[in-house]
Amino acid sequence: MKTELYRYRIRPGVLLTGKETEVRIDPLDREYEFNQAKEYRVAVWGLSRITHGDYATKNNIHAGQVKNGSLIFSHFFDREEECYIRVYEGDNKKHFLQLSVYALEEDLYSLRPLKGDFHVHTCRSDGQEPPAVVAASYRSAGFDFTAITDHYRYKPSVEAQQAYKDVPLGMLLVNGEEVHTPDNIVHVVNFGGESSVNELYKDDDEQYRQEVQKIIDTTDIGYEDKFTYAANLWAIEKIRAANGLAIFCHPHWLNDTFNVPPALSKAFLRAGEFDAFELIGGQSAHENNLQTALYYQIRSEGVNIPIVGASDSHGTINAGRLFDKMYTIVFAEENEKNSICDAVKDGRSVAVEVYADSVNYSVHGSFRNVCYARFLLENYFELTRQICSEEGLLMMKYLQGDQSAAKRLAELKTAVTDFYRSFFGR
Repeated sequence: MKTELYRYRIRPGVLLTGKETEVRIDPLDREYEFNQAKEYRVAVWGLSRITHGDYATKNNIHAGQVKNGSLIFSHFFDREEECYIRVYEGDNKKHFLQLSVYALEEDLYSLRPLKGDFHVHTCRSDGQEPPAVVAASYRSAGFDFTAITDHYRYKPSVEAQQAYKDVPLGMLLVNGEEVHTPDNIVHVVNFGGESSVNELYKDDDEQYRQEVQKIIDTTDIGYEDKFTYAANLWAIEKIRAANGLAIFCHPHWLNDTFNVPPALSKAFLRAGEFDAFELIGGQSAHENNLQTALYYQIRSEGVNIPIVGASDSHGTINAGRLFDKMYTIVFAEENEKNSICDAVKDGRSVAVEVYADSVNYSVHGSFRNVCYARFLLENYFELTRQICSEEGLLMMKYLQGDQSAAKRLAELKTAVTDFYRSFFGR
């Protein structure tokens, strides 16, 4: 995290283009207060332009006003971009403080950035911890939403929700499961479905096979293994009928061979069969590299592919954990399941991949979304994580029977939302 964010807060951190905006820099400690007796200059350096000539000498230099130890200035933000805010004392040519803000067009400014995971396992399948513990770990790590998606099982996601049904939470727990239809190598995540798809074929295998055969008989399938292709169309149809998001997950997972033959992956993506593609998953960099290469190849053909990032987490407290290393940022109207699904389908999401034992990371998606998401990761989500960490700890205490935790959780329910509003100047 940037050292300056421990010393100062700049508000708003995200603002609207096309208008004059007052910006305020508040010190977090008396040592860093601005001195009323001194003069300060503030330069606004837009990262998308050449910073010399008239721009550098006229349009972006402002006199800062000191009020109660804070520094205030106004600037007309004329285009969408990240801007460095550099503060100079007197005639000094070297700035002593640099912070960042992001100017956005209305369509993106009106949306809330959310950090989430679409693909998570617990000890109810092959993970390590109970569903409610997994949920608490995710909140501690700064997640706004997550879905429990155990293999073959929908009920663990309900179990996580039920564990906290009597206590208000600031995070969203979404129903889900990983669907494994019979005689089908492809895994499909059911994110947010209101009922189980796995239970449908378990309850009536004969009907499942009849319905898959009907798809084969009535659909022009170009792939040679028509049953496998049709079985996935069946799963997608059932997930959508349950009001869920059908996610094509980890095709390049190496389990002796690729989980999904590349020819089949290409056929699915080119045809737009799934609602979203798990671009980054809880596999090795090698496997994720192949998935991103496939994505960009298909995108170069003019195919629009909604994407998510997911950890495929099987443990949140073990060494080498991935749950907080691979995830999604969505830009949604609100932290609600249907809004999140709409954001993904509309291309308002990016997949994040954090490299193990490193401060480096990659963000995948459209250039516009990636630029904005990187700013948020460095200036916004690090701060919301600090707020969420207390809530996650209290969730664990609540599970252990500490009733006082419930009162404090109720007090914290809107803390992240309040911070979001402040950060966006709402």
